[in-house]
Amino acid sequence: MAIKQIRRAIRNGQYQYTNHALEEMDADDLTEEDVRNSLLHGEVVSTLTDDPRGIRFVVQGNELFGARTMEVVCRFLPSSLLRIITVYVLEE
Repeated sequence: MAIKQIRRAIRNGQYQYTNHALEEMDADDLTEEDVRNSLLHGEVVSTLTDDPRGIRFVVQGNELFGARTMEVVCRFLPSSLLRIITVYVLEE
């Protein structure tokens, strides 16, 4: 169910990046297109419920051209906006 909501938010442009996510994307040479691709075609591999700020989802997918596997950590804000918290490439 969560992945459907995440995909809907991405398709509708109802998401935002934290500064931390943007910094990590830059450090790993990832683009916003890579992140969107991962969220649209990846799968939730973990649901983290221990944070008082809300449930976090870890979505694993591939960058746009599929060369590297990445994970995106995100959560829904009370406004239903999807906040992309951090992004990283999984090491081989």
